[in-house]
Amino acid sequence: MKVYEMTPQERFNANLQASEVNKKFKTGEPGEKNALGKDSFLKLLVTELKHQDPTRPMEDKEFIAQMAQFSTLEQMSNLNKEFKNLTMSARSSEAYGLLGRHVDSFDTEKQKRVSGVVTSVFYQGDEIMLRIGSEEVAMKNINSVNAVLNEKR
Repeated sequence: MKVYEMTPQERFNANLQASEVNKKFKTGEPGEKNALGKDSFLKLLVTELKHQDPTRPMEDKEFIAQMAQFSTLEQMSNLNKEFKNLTMSARSSEAYGLLGRHVDSFDTEKQKRVSGVVTSVFYQGDEIMLRIGSEEVAMKNINSVNAVLNEKR
């Protein structure tokens, strides 16, 4: 029985492919640097299968373990998306709760203070914005919230 060994060129190619995958990990999606994504995991698994010894294929236990890891990775990715959706929903609810309230804000970039009653809530990209009079203010810049008292009694 002949034992298959990778040639130096095959080892070089495998290392090159692994390096390319590793580079992608470092420049992946925002917020996921150095994280193993679903696509990266599949590419790594396919590369491993391409370069395995044909006389000693991957054992069933190893393959099942890697598929279980992939399944777990996919579930964690889906869970992360759901948490992001839940966070956005909570932030939206918080912003809608400010409608009709008197707020004070200070924008550190513009060095501007804005104070008044919130008349509308809207999105600008991923940022929740509030309209106070003719001004648009990011919700993250709100410093205080006060109830508007009905002066007619």
